[in-house]
Amino acid sequence: MGFNIVKTIIQDNKKLHVLLTNGVSEIMEIDTRETAENMCKIFTENSDSGWKYNVRETNTLPPTVK
Repeated sequence: MGFNIVKTIIQDNKKLHVLLTNGVSEIMEIDTRETAENMCKIFTENSDSGWKYNVRETNTLPPTVK
């Protein structure tokens, strides 16, 4: 099973969920949850726009933003 990273943008009081892609515009799939969670932590900490990054299992609905 793989994992994806979902970026959640809040714009005009609406949530927009965006799947991160790799270098060839395919949805990025990460092999382990631990790696995906570490990447999310780094992305969230470095977001100057306040965007949130969350892990989801491949082929599931977007996560709930905390």
